[in-house]
Amino acid sequence: MRIVTCPYCGAGCRAYVKKELSRPFMIEYVTDINVPNDRGKLCPKGNAMFEHILSKERLKTPLKAVEEGKFVKISWKEAINEVTSFIRDYMKDDPNKLMFIAGGKVSNESAYLFQKLARNIGTNNVDNTSHLCHGVSVKAILDANFERNWATYDDIEESNVIILWGTNLAETAPLIFRRVLKAKNKGTKIIVIDPRKTKTTKFASSHVRPFPGTDIVLINALINLLMERRNVKSVHFKASDLEIISKDTPEHAERITGVPARDIEKIAREIGLAGRGIILWGSGIAMHSNGYDVIRSIITLASMVDFKVLPLAGQNNSQGVMDMGVVPDLLPGYRTYDEIYFFREAWKNEGLPTEVGLDIPKSIKEAQKCNVSAFYVMGANIAVSFPEAEKALKRAEFVVAQDIFPTQTTELADIVLPAAAFLESDGSTTNAERRIQWSSRVKWPPEDAKPDWAILCELGNALGLKGFDFYFPEEILREISTLVPQYVNANPRTLTRTPEGVMWNTVPSSQPTKVYVSDKMPLLEPPVMITVRYVGQFQTGTMTKRSPSLNVRWQDLPILVSEEDAQKWGIKDGDRVKLISESGKYIGTVKVSKTVIPGTIKVPWHEGANRIMGLKIDEETGLPQMKACSCKLEKVE
Repeated sequence: MRIVTCPYCGAGCRAYVKKELSRPFMIEYVTDINVPNDRGKLCPKGNAMFEHILSKERLKTPLKAVEEGKFVKISWKEAINEVTSFIRDYMKDDPNKLMFIAGGKVSNESAYLFQKLARNIGTNNVDNTSHLCHGVSVKAILDANFERNWATYDDIEESNVIILWGTNLAETAPLIFRRVLKAKNKGTKIIVIDPRKTKTTKFASSHVRPFPGTDIVLINALINLLMERRNVKSVHFKASDLEIISKDTPEHAERITGVPARDIEKIAREIGLAGRGIILWGSGIAMHSNGYDVIRSIITLASMVDFKVLPLAGQNNSQGVMDMGVVPDLLPGYRTYDEIYFFREAWKNEGLPTEVGLDIPKSIKEAQKCNVSAFYVMGANIAVSFPEAEKALKRAEFVVAQDIFPTQTTELADIVLPAAAFLESDGSTTNAERRIQWSSRVKWPPEDAKPDWAILCELGNALGLKGFDFYFPEEILREISTLVPQYVNANPRTLTRTPEGVMWNTVPSSQPTKVYVSDKMPLLEPPVMITVRYVGQFQTGTMTKRSPSLNVRWQDLPILVSEEDAQKWGIKDGDRVKLISESGKYIGTVKVSKTVIPGTIKVPWHEGANRIMGLKIDEETGLPQMKACSCKLEKVE
């Protein structure tokens, strides 16, 4: 019997696995050790974690495109030669023509080698798909010196007030939500801040519904009210901060957000009297163009009452890929380029670049201008998850896609490399509470598929780079534990013998929290499309749509509109409608629902609604608007 980590969300749920004659694999709940999932329980995705890897649609051999969408099988030797030949050309001419993009599902070992490969080739154009949601949160916490208040799951149950901000936790991370329910049973007050009515809001003591994009005003109004209380910590605000805060009174916030002033005052009162509390947030606030500002402002709010904070990671290793430095502006362990000497010595390469690279949105824009010529995409279906990515991939001279299934991204690739699924390779991941866990291989990959880290080692060696001669993932983890300070306790000897995992090794800063106040808001005109997630689907559906038990229950997910808007637009349940934005259109079936506020439309994230979001990058924040966008709705006759 082996212990594994669920390959879906960032909760980091664990399970025992054993083989049975009647079934390929049997899952047993972990009840004998302290694991993130309470009493070893699993959500629907966790209970079905093996179904997708048994699908007959798996990629099993390397493929070469003969024309768009048509491929022929080639050997691994031919595939590696093709890829290294193109990369060598860019290494000679301009390595910054290359872009490396990883998904948030790859192991720490694979993520570490991925950025190591890019940087040894000569570019910092490396990013991950969790950067614009979880990555924004991580950066905000570290920038604010608030790491000491980064919560663990145990802190949830010990809180008197729990605030769930911009997350439908009951569906996106049910096993973390179980801890919220245990706290509620002890008398904890649950405050939910979300424009939607969801499964989560059914359990709320208070639920307020700010119009999408207006959260910053609500936060400022709460800070305004807390400043009047004597029992909050003294916080030094600049004059410009006080000007913003004084403007955002509860009455002004009501006009902007739609949340009644009396409800804002009630929440401020409960926060001020809590004594011990925690704020959890998700992509509902992080993936706006002002996401960083909103989160920094939440941290300011939390610092006034000494609340803990917990950003919710969307993918099973969203935290780990950030830790490993799969970002354009930071090295592994969140070291800046001022510390590049550390890696130049360790990797024996004095030529490592120090110029900040491109993130995913900027690389997509630059590719359309022909300033980025090639993409290496590992474990991510960016053609669906990122607006305009399909255009960029079509414009590129060369695309390598490394994945476990055919996707809309692999269809646009020149070379497709078949990867092992996470349960087909040993490796570690790091969950939302920063718990590092080793997951064991339970089956061999199909036919010629290989683990991501093994493929990267072959490429590194073929390119003549130093430091890619690894035969086991444990060897890569050993290097990580010597170079990444947070992972010093996660050496392979310790981690592989500690099934409950080990926490980040850190000495939190003794410096005070850096106060941050903002009034930046995205301009969203109704109707506003909001993308939402469901418990039985995940990301772009690459895995869940190959899972029979999940796909049969969560397919053909509807577009939800309010009763008022349905009447205004003359539509009813079952009608086919088209959502149109500046960037494209999305067609789906309508369901009239009381769960959405007038002027908003709920659309399933998993069906490709992100494609019509557009990729307008805010000049001040450098972030795109990825969670909501203005659109118009038309009935399809």
